Amino acid sequence: MERIFGPFKMNTDFSDKKQSTIAELQQDDISFYRFIGGNPSETEGLRTKLQNLRARKPLLIGVFRYPFRFEGKRRQATAREQYYIMRDFCDAVMFFDSDGLMETIDLTTPIHEARHTFDTIEDQTINGLRDLVDETGKINIDYQDVKSFIYRNRGPLFLHTIEGRNFDEPLKYLIATPYLPKDFFEGKQLILNIGYTRGVDMEAFRQINLRLNDLFDKADLFKIGSYFIDEPGQRFRITLLVNGLDDPIENPKVSSNKTTTKYRNFIRKWLAETR
Repeated sequence: MERIFGPFKMNTDFSDKKQSTIAELQQDDISFYRFIGGNPSETEGLRTKLQNLRARKPLLIGVFRYPFRFEGKRRQATAREQYYIMRDFCDAVMFFDSDGLMETIDLTTPIHEARHTFDTIEDQTINGLRDLVDETGKINIDYQDVKSFIYRNRGPLFLHTIEGRNFDEPLKYLIATPYLPKDFFEGKQLILNIGYTRGVDMEAFRQINLRLNDLFDKADLFKIGSYFIDEPGQRFRITLLVNGLDDPIENPKVSSNKTTTKYRNFIRKWLAETR
């Protein structure tokens, strides 16, 4: 059974713990398909469900979670195949590393609480994209912006939101998380959405923009949005959307072709030497 609910308009929950779909019914919508990799019996079902969604949804984003390394090499290999199935059918894929998610909890945390924490982290990332589109600001980022952004560089997608008053440490460390891509600052494209409270002055706004542009100096700044948070004090809420990243693992088909080519070259060399 799948969980189907819309982050914008619907809220109907038919949930299980393994996989879920978050979808909208409007023409201009963003649909998410969530999947925890590693179970070989779900591979064909994953392909079928994504194929059906692909035919019906204008913008499909996969949310893929890798299994823990302690679950064994077989599940890792299966997850690698499943990731690339999702990669083939989805416009973008946000992926989460379970070993990195483990770093967010104490190892004595009960299993059911840990799973809830991991689901919540994924939910926050998905909601971050919803808020990016829904938040009306002085310079607004809308659905068409996100769609064009993704279509230019389909593949892995990094989304993260940080909040703070004073960013004393390097932004790279503030933005980095153990469960999201490590090379987020190497992306080809960047969308920024900056929220600011009443006490933020133009100098602070200038400094945060300079630091963000320095960190993402390799990326094309696709669009920068800004919006006012009607609260006292000086605080920023910054959402980053980055694409054009490398896949976290090599495509098993490519890896297999490399092995076959290497083997063929060895045979040719051996035959030449024995003649």
